[in-house]
Amino acid sequence: MNSILKAINKAKSVLIIGHVRPDGDCIGSAFAIREYCLNLGKIADVGSPSPLPLAYAFVKNSEVWNNITRKHYDLFIAVDCGSEDRIGRFDVFFRSATETVWIDHHRGHRGFGKYNLVNAEASSTCEIVFDILESEKLINSKIAYYLYLGLSTDTGHFMHNNTTPKVLYTAYKLAYYGADVYGLSTELYRTRTKAKTQLIANCINAMRFYDDEKVCIITITKEMLDEVGLASNDTEGIIDYAIAVKGVEIGVSMCEERSLEYKISFRSRRRDVCEVASCFGGGGHTFAAGCKINGRKEDVIDKILKAIRDTED
Repeated sequence: MNSILKAINKAKSVLIIGHVRPDGDCIGSAFAIREYCLNLGKIADVGSPSPLPLAYAFVKNSEVWNNITRKHYDLFIAVDCGSEDRIGRFDVFFRSATETVWIDHHRGHRGFGKYNLVNAEASSTCEIVFDILESEKLINSKIAYYLYLGLSTDTGHFMHNNTTPKVLYTAYKLAYYGADVYGLSTELYRTRTKAKTQLIANCINAMRFYDDEKVCIITITKEMLDEVGLASNDTEGIIDYAIAVKGVEIGVSMCEERSLEYKISFRSRRRDVCEVASCFGGGGHTFAAGCKINGRKEDVIDKILKAIRDTED
């Protein structure tokens, strides 16, 4: 932890990059580190290979996401990226930076930076960033706001099985430091665009069940996205409707990003879906994982079902 803080203190310019299709944890941890860097008078930019999803447009300072102001940075920090390819086109900045840091909580992370802080037992990258900054009493209300965003979303608003006593203590501390718990909860869980609501309705109607209804697959096609004017980047959370069906043990979301290319997300109540995702070169966590699979829709479904069956205990 101290080596990461020392690297930040030493740098004059910092670039903080999250993964493709950024979620709340990615966005929250990136912005929290940016806020800390700004407090030190550093030049600090933040972004990812993808635009900020519409669902997170409310986040404070969201307009600076992907506003890259320099061709070279002293320090490159990757957050919430389980593999090197997750930083996409920002690899050129990673390669040219004087110092590199990688902060993550995914299984199987091998450490790609000069300084690596990986804790697969942590609920979120925001929990790890909290530990880094809390160790030196460096958290203010602005930083707490961003960290609470990621802590809440990556624990399913404290409903997932990764909600440990440590997570609840961290949430308490962030509220103590001034995180806007009510405001964030309202924006995250009680606010939704008409377009996203229509997409959810269409996805629920398109649910298909397999293996004695223990597996539920939602397919989100390009046509479905175009119909409501959304992008694949705006589908976060839809998979929750699959795993929420009583009796379903594995929920799957298939989102068509390009022709014959699907982004797959897995959620599980008990099964190790990280093992399933690894069959296709993906990964993640025991009960939440992802990968990409190429092929026609029905062929992709067959591949997923075969992997689920082949990895069953």
